[in-house]
Amino acid sequence: MLVKSELPKVLESTAVVRFQDCDPFGHLNNARYVDYFMNARTDQLLAAYDFNLFAVGQRLGSGWVVSKTQIAFWLPALLMETVRIQTRLIWATHRQLVVEGIMLDENGQQMKAVAWVEFTFVSLVNGRPTSHTDDLMQLFHAVQVNDIYENSTFDERLSHLRQTQRQKRRAQIAAPSV
Repeated sequence: MLVKSELPKVLESTAVVRFQDCDPFGHLNNARYVDYFMNARTDQLLAAYDFNLFAVGQRLGSGWVVSKTQIAFWLPALLMETVRIQTRLIWATHRQLVVEGIMLDENGQQMKAVAWVEFTFVSLVNGRPTSHTDDLMQLFHAVQVNDIYENSTFDERLSHLRQTQRQKRRAQIAAPSV
């Protein structure tokens, strides 16, 4: 597999928060955030890299299963709200991947939630961990965003993202309106 060096590292799409995914307050149910991140990532991989997770899994006889999830909720995603979802690969080894997902409002101004989802590559035959192929590792290294996972904990990453959001808001307030 020849991997183009200009592949985007941060993928983005939008989704509408649906009625069946909400609690009685009209907030996206906390358990459904993972579904929104997973669905977004699956669609984004296909659109950006022509990478169909399920077809690759069938071809290789192996697939990815979630082995760990960390999520922080900042602001509720509301019924019928359009949200922007960014995902990025932040760690890749021969058996594991970690994907970061960030859910924002439609304009990308306010963060709603942040997640780190760890995947283990397993054999579909015996259910045991197995190694990524060299082609997969080549793709992963081409699109991985470095210096996030290996240099911070989830809580440190949240602190950094909060600080970045505050700086953006201050800059917008300080900017003269035209």
